[in-house]
Amino acid sequence: MTLLPFIVPAHAGKLSIVIDDFGYRPHTENQVLAMPAAVSVAVLPNAPHAHEMATKAHNSGHEVLIHLPMAPLSKQPLEKDTLRPEMSSDEIERIIRDAYGKVPYAVGLNNHMGSAMTSSLFGMQKVMQALERYNLYFLDSMTIGNSQAM
Repeated sequence: MTLLPFIVPAHAGKLSIVIDDFGYRPHTENQVLAMPAAVSVAVLPNAPHAHEMATKAHNSGHEVLIHLPMAPLSKQPLEKDTLRPEMSSDEIERIIRDAYGKVPYAVGLNNHMGSAMTSSLFGMQKVMQALERYNLYFLDSMTIGNSQAM
């Protein structure tokens, strides 16, 4: 019996760093923007400084994501425009469209909280359909182990 050696190419892993919850503390966030451009930022669309900080981040060379509130499993007060699994496709589309307008230069979206939403296959299918219209990718913050965001 002859064993044939298999050569498997080695690929280095990649690490992404995303600083989220941008849009509420410009002084602190400006310090983050002084970091290397490889650090991405995720901006809460309804934060008072969302547009300003997304623009500054982009102008500093940082990748910008929308940090969209999604319903958690825990019973806590929900922020304005929090995505919930039972929402219609139209309502999810409206919230994502509004967020996209408030966070200029966004290339992706990640979840703020979200364990109830990301664990819902039906809910995440509606999110992915809406994101496709804007050519945005989804970065799962993995707030729950059984995320359906694949």
